[in-house]
Amino acid sequence: MLAYGALRLLAHLKTSYFVVRFALTMHIRRPAFAVIQITALGLALMALLMVLLLRHDLLPSWQSAIPPNAPNRFMTNIMEDQKIAIAQLLEDAGLDRPAFYPMVRGRLTEVNGQPITADTYQDENARRLVDREFNLSYTDQLPQGNRITSGHWIEGDAPQISMEAGIAKTLHLKIGDQLSFEVAGERVEAPITSLRKLDWSSMRVNFFVIMPPAQLRDMPQSWITSYYQSPQHESLDFDLTQAYPNLTVVDVQNTLQQLQSVLDQLSNALGFLFAFTIAAAVLVLISAIAATQDERYRSAAILKALGASRQALAKIALIELLAIGSIAGLLAGLFSGMAAWALGRYVLEIEFNAFAQSLMMGLVFGITVCLLAGLRFMQRIQSASAIECLREAQT
Repeated sequence: MLAYGALRLLAHLKTSYFVVRFALTMHIRRPAFAVIQITALGLALMALLMVLLLRHDLLPSWQSAIPPNAPNRFMTNIMEDQKIAIAQLLEDAGLDRPAFYPMVRGRLTEVNGQPITADTYQDENARRLVDREFNLSYTDQLPQGNRITSGHWIEGDAPQISMEAGIAKTLHLKIGDQLSFEVAGERVEAPITSLRKLDWSSMRVNFFVIMPPAQLRDMPQSWITSYYQSPQHESLDFDLTQAYPNLTVVDVQNTLQQLQSVLDQLSNALGFLFAFTIAAAVLVLISAIAATQDERYRSAAILKALGASRQALAKIALIELLAIGSIAGLLAGLFSGMAAWALGRYVLEIEFNAFAQSLMMGLVFGITVCLLAGLRFMQRIQSASAIECLREAQT
């Protein structure tokens, strides 16, 4: 519909140039063929632009979202009386002083007074969340990298819960819902007063559920921290666990390296897909143009019989191709930009701001592909005589 609307707008373009009016009128005289050409080329170009945007914009943005010195170690099961000594060990090794966060283990048992089990949910992810214990924490300060999306942050000592927005959506929870957790045999109950968006790419410690200190401070708890350990301190993990056997040190560096390797392989695969998509776009347009050759030969025969020069026919052909390529390219750029924005926003959770680049690439590729695919056909028409054009139109 957009392609047809664009053609109708071009047909009403006021111009004194005969070749421009004739070329645009040719498209309106056979709108079905013109729309098919634009749609086919636009879809191929959209696939091409998605490959380019994914490879050169979204993937690099996703890769660069993790800072170079982001924490690559998580240390859990830290006891209260061990924090000072552990912090000193890390500082003596040349690392920054770590921040420790309290962690309380609790199981979600009720929502608004209704018992909750894994069988309550059909979604597999929700079932896994309910079937295990949550890592609860407490603080009266909004953690770094957290952003309130609805509700208000913790105020005072009254029972209240700040929950991560993603897990709230998975468990079908909302502001005002009353949650009950079982912590070491005790019942902890509070309403959800805020939802938070977390910066997972920071690799810092994040919690799904945060409550006021007064609500969890006296519960059985341990502490957790994250820090960056350079390759020059490979033995630090071993030294820490030898000094404090209760510690659990999780190395996420290997996971990050595997993720980087997968992204590199994906980028290479997209490079091959790029080449195939260009070939497909050219073939699609050649097929679409070939389907309208009879009509083009008949029009060329009439123009030649009326004395049109080869230069005039060349200009008409050029304008036809430019119109098809421009409309298809702009539509492809628009929809590929929208798709890339949705992919970045809802899947990769990064911002996409390359709409102008997407439209420009679509316009350039659309015109280029049209010229490559159509000039060979147009040259054959221009070099033929009026009789030869009529003969070709009838065969």
